[in-house]
Amino acid sequence: MQLIARATFTKDLESVADDGTTPLVSRINAYFHSRSAVVNECQPLYIDALTSYFNKRVDEFNRRGSGYILASIDRFSISFVKYRPLGGSSYIPTPAWLRTKHCVVNVKNDDDKCFVWAVLSALFPAKIHLERPRHYLQYEDNVDVTGLTFPLSPNKISVFENNDPSIAVHCLSYNQDTNSFVVTYLSPEAQKRETASVRFKR
Repeated sequence: MQLIARATFTKDLESVADDGTTPLVSRINAYFHSRSAVVNECQPLYIDALTSYFNKRVDEFNRRGSGYILASIDRFSISFVKYRPLGGSSYIPTPAWLRTKHCVVNVKNDDDKCFVWAVLSALFPAKIHLERPRHYLQYEDNVDVTGLTFPLSPNKISVFENNDPSIAVHCLSYNQDTNSFVVTYLSPEAQKRETASVRFKR
């Protein structure tokens, strides 16, 4: 989603009109747009934050415009594009900036069950070479994947949680452009279940 606005700014000029009473007014148009943002059940639309963003942009424009003030908002539109997050698949190398923090386990699998290996690596952590799938093969039957196909789509994680009532999963997608993460699934069971939550990175 992205917000776009067209506004009119005005400024009274120092000179006056021919009748000597009515000041001349300078008018200019300005365009503002927000950054594209993902809006889903885990990341709601925060109107207050967007309002603050636009107010800040207007203030910045005023400072650059030397006396121009906001006269009107002539057009305000919201652009929506359906968000289609990719499902998990086979092994994808961990970004260098994250790998050096040694804070995630990225199992180096060669099949489509990266979701399963991510869950098992959290439930049954290996002592060395945590990225090797062979450490987790013996535990594969400890999770119930009935009714699931792989690679697993984020909207099917709730099915997994129903199958495995002691496990809660959060799913994050990596944004390469900003070196940040987008929440694609936030478990409603995270505070209720016995097993510590599993964070699945895609």
